[in-house]
Amino acid sequence: MSELINQFKSLYSSLIPIFIVSLIILGLLLGIHFYEEVSIEVLTNDIAVLGELPIYAGILSQIGLFLWSATAAICLYSLTFINDKAHKSFIIASVCITIFLGIDDAFMLHEDVLPSLGIHQKVVFLGYGMLMIFYLFRYYKLILTTDFILFTLALGWFGLSMFIDNFIRDVSPYITKLAEDGTKFIGITTWLFYFTRTCKRFQENNTLKTT
Repeated sequence: MSELINQFKSLYSSLIPIFIVSLIILGLLLGIHFYEEVSIEVLTNDIAVLGELPIYAGILSQIGLFLWSATAAICLYSLTFINDKAHKSFIIASVCITIFLGIDDAFMLHEDVLPSLGIHQKVVFLGYGMLMIFYLFRYYKLILTTDFILFTLALGWFGLSMFIDNFIRDVSPYITKLAEDGTKFIGITTWLFYFTRTCKRFQENNTLKTT
């Protein structure tokens, strides 16, 4: 019994943010439910169930979201073992970009949400490009000390996907969907592999410095 109490005491500081974040999200859902008159089922149920779709519907997109999440999780976890300020700054910035791109992918920000607010998709892509240019300008020297070929390939695949989305449309399903979403998926996978290797290297360098 004493062990159970001690464990609750040690977890007290962790349980509070868990409940706060969960309640905020549930509160937002209730707000959307009442303000937009959207049913709770639409906000909480699986998309495949709501649309009466087969379980494999959107499977490539779903796996892509898993990979975005895996990249962010690996980077965040690695911060515990990285002391170098430059390395830590790069990983934090990369986590922010990864989470942002993952949210964009999950909620179709550049495809539906932002255009519905009057922001043209090409303007959104321009903004993303400027953000990436700033990111590269800030960290290019550090990136060149890592496996930058993987990093470059990831950006290349993302760029190719955007090019197809904007300039090569309505040709055939293999180009407009398979090529566009396929190149983006390859980019996400490459992004994950790059940051997995980079975080591992940063941790190894930190270990060498401390021994």
